Amino acid sequence: MRRFAARILFLISLSAAGVPATALINPRFTPIDLVEQAKLILVVTPAAPDAAGRVTAPVVKCLKGEAPADRITVDLMAEWTRRISADMAGSDDAPAVLFAGAAEDKQEAVFLHLAGRWLRLEAKGNGAFAMIAVDVDMRGTWAGGTDMLLQAVAYILSDPSPEVPVKVGCTWAERRVLGTIDGPVHSAQAIDLTGRGEIALFVAADNGDRIFRCGGAGKQPDGATTALKLASRSRIAVWADLDGDGRADLAGWDGEALSLWRQSAEGTFLPSGAALWPGRRGECLGLSVLDAGADGRAGLLVTSVDGPTLLVPQKDGSFRAAVLDTGDADRKKIGTPGACLVADFDGDGLPDVLEPFADGSLFYKGKGGGAFSPAARCDVAAGKGRSAAWLGDFDGDGRMDIFMSGQDDCRLWQNRGGLRFRESFALSGETAYIAQPKAVCGQTCDINNDGRQDVLIGYREGIPLVFFNRGFRSFGKSLELTEDEVIPEAAGGVQAAVVEDFNGDGGQDLAVVLADGEVRMFVRSSDEVETCTGVRVALPMGRGLPGPVAVTGWAGQRCLGAWNVTAGSPGPLIACGEPGKIVLKWHSSNGKEQSRDVTVTDEPVRLVLGKEAATGDTDPGPKRNVSAGGS
Repeated sequence: MRRFAARILFLISLSAAGVPATALINPRFTPIDLVEQAKLILVVTPAAPDAAGRVTAPVVKCLKGEAPADRITVDLMAEWTRRISADMAGSDDAPAVLFAGAAEDKQEAVFLHLAGRWLRLEAKGNGAFAMIAVDVDMRGTWAGGTDMLLQAVAYILSDPSPEVPVKVGCTWAERRVLGTIDGPVHSAQAIDLTGRGEIALFVAADNGDRIFRCGGAGKQPDGATTALKLASRSRIAVWADLDGDGRADLAGWDGEALSLWRQSAEGTFLPSGAALWPGRRGECLGLSVLDAGADGRAGLLVTSVDGPTLLVPQKDGSFRAAVLDTGDADRKKIGTPGACLVADFDGDGLPDVLEPFADGSLFYKGKGGGAFSPAARCDVAAGKGRSAAWLGDFDGDGRMDIFMSGQDDCRLWQNRGGLRFRESFALSGETAYIAQPKAVCGQTCDINNDGRQDVLIGYREGIPLVFFNRGFRSFGKSLELTEDEVIPEAAGGVQAAVVEDFNGDGGQDLAVVLADGEVRMFVRSSDEVETCTGVRVALPMGRGLPGPVAVTGWAGQRCLGAWNVTAGSPGPLIACGEPGKIVLKWHSSNGKEQSRDVTVTDEPVRLVLGKEAATGDTDPGPKRNVSAGGS
């Protein structure tokens, strides 16, 4: 079996061949190989370098082998002392991980992962080491934070069949043209008009919104806007059952007014005369579905330049405006606001509101029933200008993180709990040097159904990017999905993009609106679908649990991440990569934690949370449907 020295030679040979070290995931030496071949793995807590450039680190835990001493010392190279000191200063005293293994010539190869850097060391005996170099090529094994590497090592040691993917493993093979939209397009969304899991594509546009029904596997999508009698025009739009009749309605901002289009019993849409935003407070920046404490009916959170307002549905069909309390916060001191993000950020089972600004954010802690505490300051910042922001659990710890693409840079805010967020974009793998700012859209998805949350980013100029998650917030570029020869039509940029299983076969498809207004769909290869397994999690429309609800999936001890679920949306497809059991956990409206075991095979299962859902295996949608109580 090859050992560390042979792997190092392989890495060096690639670098000498002209392969950029920062762009390489090494398929022959993954963290699994690193853990298997290491004779010694130590977790240490390093102190800042002293005047002589020496780092002293007590041994916290020995994960493999036998510790040579109760502490180690590392003599840093002089030219790296200052930079490594700066790295450590920004790492919040995170532990470091040391790996050591003997090569065939008995010479030890030693690596220390410290504050996101790989240090190659020479053993001096009795727990003393000397730095040889910063090993850039080892980023091919792991590019990410040291805290995340430690979690990856713990996973590898505990799981009987661990995986750290080196490629996305799927392709978009089929292309479909759905239509063309004249004029500016603002967003694309996957929607569930009927509440039965029949997913359609909605496009918000200045010259008229459009809906495309995608049908089941093997069926061609069709334009349904005229048949549905939808005559809306939206710049910002959200779908929810806003009147409690069990059917999805559209709330859309057209640049001047916020309008409601109600879905009738026949499935067509009529404009409502209800005043959605009485005495509106400035320009609308965002719309979100939110439990407003109105007898189980969904409310709307409107973000404006002056602050967030909750629209609470009334019995007569109107809406009462409740302005969220900004407390003593000086909004002008933290810059330009963006659209609010709504999710259970603190893990108490209740949705919270985070309002991002250029230089910080305001956090409104949810108290349930549409009530919120006065705003508190939070570190999350969007940067200058307009930004695209979306939620995901990229490190798989069950907490909602935030990905942002602003005008100046990208940011990935890791949720550390207790209203603490750490900006970690530089320690996120290949996204750190490939993902660009100024995105027009972004989304969390699981493009290959492996239970690790991936990222889609769309740009006005250039092809959309998909990054697959290797686990624990370390991403790789999905070459099979995003190289020009795969989706060349999108090379000129997109106005909007969304990933979803539009044909119901379990594979994640891509729908885009190109720069010229053409709407295209790229369908996952059917040859790969049999390996795609997961459970579609939805909330019932009507008077139930509007959400958002944080649903966490588990495959054994591996967390499949937390997903935000709202009534009126298709809900996420939570997968585990292979047939087996997935355990879902969430909080019901009374605050009690609920769980449900779901067995998944080679077809997706749809699970509707809440007592209002019909039980049994009778399928009201395209795939097998089950329900779970607890609302």
